[in-house]
Amino acid sequence: MRSLGSVAAVVEALREEAESEVQRIARETEERIAGLRASAGSEPADLPDRGPRLAAARREAAELSAQEAWADRRAMLEEREAWISRIVAEGLRRLEAPEPPAERRDLLARLAAEAAGCLPDEACEIVVAPADAALLDEAWCKEVAKAAGKKIARVVSDAGRRAGGCLARTEGGKVSFDNGFEARARRFEPAWRAGLAEIYGS
Repeated sequence: MRSLGSVAAVVEALREEAESEVQRIARETEERIAGLRASAGSEPADLPDRGPRLAAARREAAELSAQEAWADRRAMLEEREAWISRIVAEGLRRLEAPEPPAERRDLLARLAAEAAGCLPDEACEIVVAPADAALLDEAWCKEVAKAAGKKIARVVSDAGRRAGGCLARTEGGKVSFDNGFEARARRFEPAWRAGLAEIYGS
């Protein structure tokens, strides 16, 4: 069995101890039966508590085996979650990495139009990181407004935003839709988690 930590090690030790006890009981019982048979000639003999003792020892061994299986399962889930966390962190890092300005503009336009389209008002603001704001101009704003079915869209630079994503909000900020990478990851988590779990298990 592979080492899975202190819990699994303890369970394995207890299981081995239970199995050893079952073997000891069986051996002693057989020896006692042999002794009784020898002293009583050919008369068959048996110990009245042999069956219950063996059954109890086997139940204990089965319980320890179940505990071991549970510990293995828990360790596997913990390992899988750690692996998924590393994959997600690396994915976000790559999404936020610098890319050619034209590609970044196109990406931001798609994200902004999607976010703005979820707002009720015709006028909206697109909040982006300062590095991204420097890439966006009036032509970009008109493109986003048209794609989202809005009349006005303007860019707002926010040092608190992470690069690559955006947040659309109504003027005054009463209603907003976060379309940053982290927010999108949360919204689509069931889908990507199922996919990653399948990859991990393959």
